[in-house]
Amino acid sequence: MSGQTTNPFRYAQPVGIDDLIDRDGETTLLLASAREGNHARLVAPRRYGKTSLLRRVLGEAQADGWTGVYVDFFGVLTLADVADRIERAYVAALTGPTARWFDGVRRTLRPTVSASAGGVRATAQLEPVQVALAERLDLPVRLYEKTYRRTLVVFDEFQEVLTADAKADAVLRASLQHHGEAASYVFAGSHVGMMNALFADRRRAFYAQARPVPLPPLGADDCAAFVAERFDRTGRDVGRALAPLLDVTAGHPQRTILVAHAVWELTEAGGVADEATFAAARDRVMEDLGDEFRTAWLALPSGQRRVLAAVAAGDRPYGASSVGGSRGGAVRSALDALVGRGDVVAAPGGSPRYRLVDPLLAAWVNRAREGD
Repeated sequence: MSGQTTNPFRYAQPVGIDDLIDRDGETTLLLASAREGNHARLVAPRRYGKTSLLRRVLGEAQADGWTGVYVDFFGVLTLADVADRIERAYVAALTGPTARWFDGVRRTLRPTVSASAGGVRATAQLEPVQVALAERLDLPVRLYEKTYRRTLVVFDEFQEVLTADAKADAVLRASLQHHGEAASYVFAGSHVGMMNALFADRRRAFYAQARPVPLPPLGADDCAAFVAERFDRTGRDVGRALAPLLDVTAGHPQRTILVAHAVWELTEAGGVADEATFAAARDRVMEDLGDEFRTAWLALPSGQRRVLAAVAAGDRPYGASSVGGSRGGAVRSALDALVGRGDVVAAPGGSPRYRLVDPLLAAWVNRAREGD
């Protein structure tokens, strides 16, 4: 096969459905939950393939006759922002006669803020924002009455609604609990601690209201097949670079694609990569990520740095020698903060050990401590 000049590994943004590595089981679980009329929650750190998976789920649901709506709550500051994101998501999702119907519906929805005057946006509410939000939340019911089609709604970065209002989950559930056959929901988020608080705390409105669907690291066999196939397709051979690539990326979706991208760049058309190619690619990637990792490290309190370093080295975070003799309570608090943000997760197998979600960050921390 003739060589392709365009690198087939896209790492800077969510990949398309055809470039999603595996996730067949998670797709099946999320779709099954929706078909049963139940809700699901998907929690995964950033750059872990969550958005790409959600796009695949929505695409398959639409192929089955559902209406699919994707709402991204990242960066919302008020309930008015939440309402606006929902409305815009329906504008983006609906097509044809349904879109034209929705153009009319939008003009009946209560506004949440006044128009800007003199370049400054006014914030005076024309109607109580909760009423305006409820109207937008109830759009699946109106769609069902119009089209007899069910709606699968994805609320991504769902934990952000708590930034808009500490009781926003109660406002949302007040509407969603009455949607019956009209809609099913996937609540997705990247902040593990906040998502757990929303769905695992008995005091919260969404307690036990959504089936948890975990997103573990990718299998080495799936990553190997994905990388090798794209090298072959573009007239290159990943060769002996594949094994160390799989080892260093440890099933992290974005990091696998990122390192594969660098290896591909350093492999000549028609050529075969080897261990030296991988080493050069790894060093290039680590240099490129240096500023990002350094900024993240400096933003951590000293206690969290010690725990992160211990975990990166494979030590037990509670070992006094690993964390500079910190007291158990302080270590627990630091570890909880790292787990809550999705920087650290418990290792499989029931062990008390933990691991860093980002294997390249772990490598960077270990290098920095060794003075490399």
